Amino acid sequence: MNTFLIVLIAIIVVLAVLIYVAAGYFARSTALPKGMTLDQEMAWEKEHGLWGEYDSYDKENYTVEGKDGYVLHCTFIRAEEESKKFMILTHGFTSNRYGSVKYLSCYRALGFNCVIYDVRCHGENEKTPVSLGQFESEDLMKLIEDTYERYGRDILLGLHGESMGSSISLSVLKYAPDVKFVVADCGFSNLYDLMNSTYKNFHVSWLTPCVNSIMKSRYGYDMKLTSAVDALRDNEVPVCFIHGAEDSFIKPSNSQVMHDAQKGYSEIHLIPGAEHAQSREIAGEEEYRGIIEGFLKAIGF
Repeated sequence: MNTFLIVLIAIIVVLAVLIYVAAGYFARSTALPKGMTLDQEMAWEKEHGLWGEYDSYDKENYTVEGKDGYVLHCTFIRAEEESKKFMILTHGFTSNRYGSVKYLSCYRALGFNCVIYDVRCHGENEKTPVSLGQFESEDLMKLIEDTYERYGRDILLGLHGESMGSSISLSVLKYAPDVKFVVADCGFSNLYDLMNSTYKNFHVSWLTPCVNSIMKSRYGYDMKLTSAVDALRDNEVPVCFIHGAEDSFIKPSNSQVMHDAQKGYSEIHLIPGAEHAQSREIAGEEEYRGIIEGFLKAIGF
């Protein structure tokens, strides 16, 4: 074997190792993220004027067993007046249940009791791989059932999700849960497409198949199957899509694609000047609540 061939093989081996290491890093940072603590999220919400009157709300902490017995930490927030209306709110990636606090004043003003919770691998929950929709939609299905068992089969139940939480709240629809509507804020249509687009911004989109291969072998899921848009094609549950018009991370076109795919009634609202997950902050409580209130009236609630 000549020297040139030896050097060439060595270069190929080194490149293969570097690609595997890089893909492994990207896969791990997605599947096992370092999220914010409850105190960090609370400080952020307060800094941005979104904490509101949360400290004075009538609330209760509890846990629910999700998929395969995985324990989810939850908080129940009672409505301003006795009500049979309930919302389950799901936060975004690397956040925790306090990331949903910004929406509570809107829903409580509309007469809803609210349940906020830590998505698997986030907040007070044990570390375990997060799939941004596949495993977590099964967790949410368990939480939906628990909510009916705790508060009665005669309640009216809706879902709200932000970013990853939107993916979870829409993906659960494939299991045909007994929910009346979904509010999906700045969600992505498909995780594989989102990550490929993100890597493309850094000129490494060629890494996406390798990252997905590691996701499947090491963390147990295929990013292509975290696909909220696929859950909507036969879905009749009404959906209100909200998205920041200036969102450069999860582009508004994601909500448009899902709006177009939705079989049943849906609306889409783009918030001028809002970047990713900023719609509630930029629009303000009154305007954001008005969007939800108008949607609820349109679907008969």
